[in-house]
Amino acid sequence: MKRRSVFLFFLLPFLGVLVFFALSSVLSQADLKKRTGSLVRDQLAATSGILGATAAHFLDEGRSPEEALEAILSEEDLYFVALLDERKTVLAWNSRFEGYLPISLREAREDEPGIIDSPAGKIFSELATVSRRDGSRYYLYLGYALTGMEEMIALSRRTSFLLSGLFLLAGAAFFRAMFVLQSRYVAKAREAEAERLEKERFREISAFTSGVAHEIKNPLNSLSLLLELLQGTVHSGVKDEVALGKAELQKISRIIDSFSGSLKPLRPVKETASLREIVTAAHDALLREASKPEVEWRFSESRPVFLKADRELMIQCFLNLLRNAYEATDRGIVAVEAEIRRKRITVRVWDTGRGIETDRLPLVFDPFFTTKEKGMGVGLYLARKIIEAHGGRIGVESPPSQGTTFTIQLPGGSHE
Repeated sequence: MKRRSVFLFFLLPFLGVLVFFALSSVLSQADLKKRTGSLVRDQLAATSGILGATAAHFLDEGRSPEEALEAILSEEDLYFVALLDERKTVLAWNSRFEGYLPISLREAREDEPGIIDSPAGKIFSELATVSRRDGSRYYLYLGYALTGMEEMIALSRRTSFLLSGLFLLAGAAFFRAMFVLQSRYVAKAREAEAERLEKERFREISAFTSGVAHEIKNPLNSLSLLLELLQGTVHSGVKDEVALGKAELQKISRIIDSFSGSLKPLRPVKETASLREIVTAAHDALLREASKPEVEWRFSESRPVFLKADRELMIQCFLNLLRNAYEATDRGIVAVEAEIRRKRITVRVWDTGRGIETDRLPLVFDPFFTTKEKGMGVGLYLARKIIEAHGGRIGVESPPSQGTTFTIQLPGGSHE
């Protein structure tokens, strides 16, 4: 799945759900505010009716407006209360905020609750009629603080923001996880496709090489037998040339065998082997081919490293790597370093030689790729093939003017 498809498939639905959640939250808060306001109005209307009847009773008993007001001010949620005469003149009042009486006679409407701004926030107001037994009429003006409702709405808003934030974080984490998984899937799919193409190419090369080897080796064998017969019959002055021809035929035969062998499937016969012994055997074989006294040789391991491997194949692997390092180093160091971490062996084969050009670095493990005049291009390919046959991996780094480092990782290492 392409990244654009992932964006459309995951991110857009997530954003849609987030917008829906935000709209639902806003609408739910508006609905909560509306319902709460309706409940407050109903409660204030009922309270004004009860307190109005109480005030009328005290006034009928001959008490002063102040005494009647004092008797009804026990209601905890009342922010203010005022007793007005028939002309809506204030006879007595009391407020929880000292010196503040939020009364606007122009806004006060009988039996029509309103909302007033005050130091305590929004206040519902109610102007209720109080009728005495003698027929005279008063008004009771009440204010009901909406602090509880506003706190509840603020809490709901904070909760909504918190849930939105958590939802956003969870969605971001989910999207990132899906993106990472998708990226890994794409990478694995590309690796699998590259491996499939590589195997298909190698099968074609193997089939071609096998056919060519078969067609060439038969005439070579015949020529070799012919030269062997000639060597015993020709004049002594020609024997050296015949021997040289025979050696060249054998060289051609070894090259063909090398090509054919590098493309055959490997079936390692594993046994416990010392890494030091394997590397030493490879190094000794290399020195028998050609010695370079001007190149310093180093081998190091924190503790003796043992691995389960096919000893002969691993010797061939390190022989190819060391040959490559020595050929690239005219004067300097060739070294092998080994360590074990979490039961995995890491081996670095490095040199201080010429290095590998950046554009050629990805091709060094390809079969038949070489930059050497006499190279066949199978050494590093065979080294990688041997490492992978043992369940490991090999990589290469070659910073400009800093030599080359081959890093091998193999499973199942131990110190004994």
